Amino acid sequence: MLLTLLAAAIAFGLSALTPAQDSAPAAPGYAWAEACQKCHQPIYAAWARTKHATALDRLSSAEQEQACIGCHVTGPKSRVLDGRKVLNKGIQCESCHGAAAAHAADPAVKTGLVKTPPSSTCESCHSPAGPHFKGFWYDAMKGLAHRVS
Repeated sequence: MLLTLLAAAIAFGLSALTPAQDSAPAAPGYAWAEACQKCHQPIYAAWARTKHATALDRLSSAEQEQACIGCHVTGPKSRVLDGRKVLNKGIQCESCHGAAAAHAADPAVKTGLVKTPPSSTCESCHSPAGPHFKGFWYDAMKGLAHRVS
């Protein structure tokens, strides 16, 4: 009995010192697309049908462990997990418009957000450095980002 209690105390002590395996990397300021959906439903629905929404799905498990992931997720250049759910999956609203946790909490707060991102935001991923690059023309393509049908 005493040995069992001692083992349990040691296990508890060690688990308190060891971070959980699925603990998320820090992502301060991000609200994620589901939070945006609450107020911006038509835009969210249009985005959900785009390749941006499913960008992470195009990478294999091995590729998700490489630098490739940086252009297939939002915010931190690795998966941000809540249990098994990847919160930053795909190129979400905040990839283009800025981290929006403060805005999601209070829609009047617009500090740090941009309505129309500069071409450099898109071109950081849509560039000749990408293995599947076939050209990118910001002025011609920016209107496609929020096409609501």
